[in-house]
Amino acid sequence: MFSGWNWVAYGLYLFLNICSLEVSGGLVQSCGHIIPESPVLALGSNFTALCILNESCLDFGNIYANQIIWKIKNRVVPKEQYHEINRTVSSVTFNDTSSLATPLTCNILADGQIEQNIYGITVTLGLPPEKPKNVSCIVHQVSKLTYPMTCTWNPGRRMFLDTHFRLKYRWPRDNFPDCVPKDVNNSCTITDVQFFVNLEVWVEAANALGKAESDPLVFDPIEIVKPLSPHNLSVNSGILPTVLKLSWENRISAAVMKLKFNIRYRIIGETNWMKVPPEDTASPRTSFSVQGLRPYTEYVFSIRCMKEDGVGYWSDWSEEKTGVTTEDKPSKGPPIWRIIDASRSPASWTVHLMWKALESFEANGVILQYEVTVRAKSSLTSPPEKYNVNTTNLTLKLPNGTYEMTVIARNRVGASPPSILLIPTSNSKAPVKNIRTLPKDGKLWVGWTAPNSYVLKYVIEWCLVSNSSDCIIEWQNEPGNVQGTYLKGDIKPFKCYLITVYPLYADGQGSGQTVKAYLQQDRPSKGPTVQTKKVGKAEAVLTWNHLTVDEQNGFIRSYTIFYKTVDGNETAVTVDSSKTEYTLSSLTSDTLYTVRMMAYTDEGGRSGPDFTFTTQKFGKGEIEAIVVPVCLVFLLIVLLGVLFCFNKCDLIKKHIWPNVPDPSKSNIAKWSPQVPAKHNFSSKDQMYPEGGFTDVSIAEIEADDKKSFSEQDLKPFDLLKKEKSTSEGHSSGIGGSSCMSSPRQSVSDSDEAKELCI
Repeated sequence: MFSGWNWVAYGLYLFLNICSLEVSGGLVQSCGHIIPESPVLALGSNFTALCILNESCLDFGNIYANQIIWKIKNRVVPKEQYHEINRTVSSVTFNDTSSLATPLTCNILADGQIEQNIYGITVTLGLPPEKPKNVSCIVHQVSKLTYPMTCTWNPGRRMFLDTHFRLKYRWPRDNFPDCVPKDVNNSCTITDVQFFVNLEVWVEAANALGKAESDPLVFDPIEIVKPLSPHNLSVNSGILPTVLKLSWENRISAAVMKLKFNIRYRIIGETNWMKVPPEDTASPRTSFSVQGLRPYTEYVFSIRCMKEDGVGYWSDWSEEKTGVTTEDKPSKGPPIWRIIDASRSPASWTVHLMWKALESFEANGVILQYEVTVRAKSSLTSPPEKYNVNTTNLTLKLPNGTYEMTVIARNRVGASPPSILLIPTSNSKAPVKNIRTLPKDGKLWVGWTAPNSYVLKYVIEWCLVSNSSDCIIEWQNEPGNVQGTYLKGDIKPFKCYLITVYPLYADGQGSGQTVKAYLQQDRPSKGPTVQTKKVGKAEAVLTWNHLTVDEQNGFIRSYTIFYKTVDGNETAVTVDSSKTEYTLSSLTSDTLYTVRMMAYTDEGGRSGPDFTFTTQKFGKGEIEAIVVPVCLVFLLIVLLGVLFCFNKCDLIKKHIWPNVPDPSKSNIAKWSPQVPAKHNFSSKDQMYPEGGFTDVSIAEIEADDKKSFSEQDLKPFDLLKKEKSTSEGHSSGIGGSSCMSSPRQSVSDSDEAKELCI
């Protein structure tokens, strides 16, 4: 068994033998080669390569063809594609070259399983040239005597190979050198050609896989000439205000080619070109008068030419030149309208007469002044009033009536036809119907249905509606045969316009019909601010103001009210856009609610600020229902107490005000016969005349006689005694005397009768 070093030495020996070189005359020879050498192959074709081993190398290491391995870019080719022809030749076949890559190598697997490269080739894949197509040629005039010809063609598909194109041309009996393209593969220029002789032209394409030729073209080069454009173009105004005369020079000899022309022109500032009818310039010439132009207008002109019979190519357009037509009198009167202010005085009008400046194509010059004539229809004999103004408006104060207003515009050449406006006392004629608007193509279209009567013209009046500025009226006239038009002013999006259409008749005008419109709508700038008008126990009346027209940005279609409690779900209610008040019902009492409101246009909505309110604890009438019964009960109790007092008056009087006995009714007053006649004490005046006591009688009673009185008879004396003791604390008695000063001696020494006062 070989050791590890022995195997290494053997492998190195074998490698040197296989790769040994035979040096002969200084040339290095390999042990094999591949045929064909560096082939150029068509994509998708079949291809077979042979690897041939040199006989001189077979003696080293027992190397034979069955040991050959084919590789494509280091990838082994399947052995099914191999074929061993003999012991020194092995082939490989590819049915589709699309899978081939560079390099294709032949390798040997020698003893010890060492793989060694024998030879390799480069494979080039590509396509054969296609037949060039669409060959065309044109002769460009460079100067008056130089006419190079350029031919172009379609080279066809990409061929992945170096492909050379040549432009070949010849006369019937003479050949010319090929024209070889430079840096391109689809055109070539022949420096000079001859006219009036047929020339045959074709294109040849060639690469490593073959050649291809285009179909030949046979033509006279004079038939494919593109001449130089006319030069030294000049424009001059003529006698007529609608004509300009053009003059130019041709740069090709009439002996070589007769020319026809195209003339185009446009108004300065416009982009659309107009052309002179081709039949008017279909013959050789060096000048032309362009007619039908607008007076006092600046035009731009350009011209081109080609062969008179139409064979060949048009030249480029010449440099542009400008010219201005002369002035003419205005072609029409200025559009006229009025604004009538009848608010100051019912007997007179303030008429603001206004008219529009004529367009340049209508003014036909510089307008110097306007002549205004005012004629009263009610007084045909009175002369009309005339005014000359330089502005486009005039304010007149006129008595009520019907007037004919005439405006004429005048320039340096003459006056325009008159513009007439009839101002009637009232708009009594039929108005238009079904006025409507439609945004279209960035403009605002207004349409209407015409009245049944014949209309001379319509006046469309509009203004921008805004809270921050006045409604400044703009207007335009339209013919009586139309039923719709675009507004011609500067119409802005998200702004509201008030549009009015008036029909004008020969003998008056109809009343205006008005509509509001937007060119483009948007969401409102802000939402409504909602407030409470009245809050109850289960309902709340909400109120808000309409958004201003500047905040709406469109037509408000509806409102939506959103309300919720602190921890509840939000509820939405839709309200008509005309409303400014709404009542929320079925609310919970004594509860805090948050409410907000959104306003919607056709483009969406926007919400206003949140607002909170608290419902009442008691509903309407609930407090009254409690208080009123309580008050009634209290009043009833009081009333019952009063009635009780009346019914128990004696008992109350006995306890509060005791009954004092009347001395006049006592027994003592009737006891002594010597007592004078009984006095009437029913009256204080009789009882106390002149403020003192009179006719006081004193009776003496013996002690023994006291027993003859009953206890009932002596009660008054006890009371009198008590009253006496009470009155002794006062400074004086009644009538300036007291019982103590009586001159009479006391009747008895007893305590009850010591002092008796009546």
